[in-house]
Amino acid sequence: MDYDAGAAVLAGLIGGAIMVVPLYMGMAAMPNQMRMNLLLMLGTMMIFRSGMMAYAMGAMVHAVMSIVFALIHVAVYNALGLESELVAWGALFGFVHWIITGMGLGMMRFMHPLVRGGEMDDPGAFALGFPRMTAMGFFMLHIAYGVSVGALYEVFT
Repeated sequence: MDYDAGAAVLAGLIGGAIMVVPLYMGMAAMPNQMRMNLLLMLGTMMIFRSGMMAYAMGAMVHAVMSIVFALIHVAVYNALGLESELVAWGALFGFVHWIITGMGLGMMRFMHPLVRGGEMDDPGAFALGFPRMTAMGFFMLHIAYGVSVGALYEVFT
């Protein structure tokens, strides 16, 4: 299978949306248990106040990150010569993605101006600074992303 960057970009964008929609549904259904407002957290790293612009910036940052991770997933598929079973491989890559982003969350207290200033809750590594349901959702959504990218890339190519 040849590397198809366009299919990877599309799979990444859809996979990123597949992560965000259930996250916000969970926040609406269980506000005390699902507390990581991802788009606001990402957006306020760039725009130091909350509001619609912060959400829009967060959505753009998440979309770009979703594309970059999908391009990496597909590059690994090609480097390993994987041409089928990409859903299963996607689950494994989603797990690796969770590890990388989970460690990144652990650095928010140093990187994010609002977390540093105490204006936003520190998620902690792997979102363990929030209720356990948030941490489990963080894990499951990254697995769903990897599976989605694998499945969609296989369909699009």
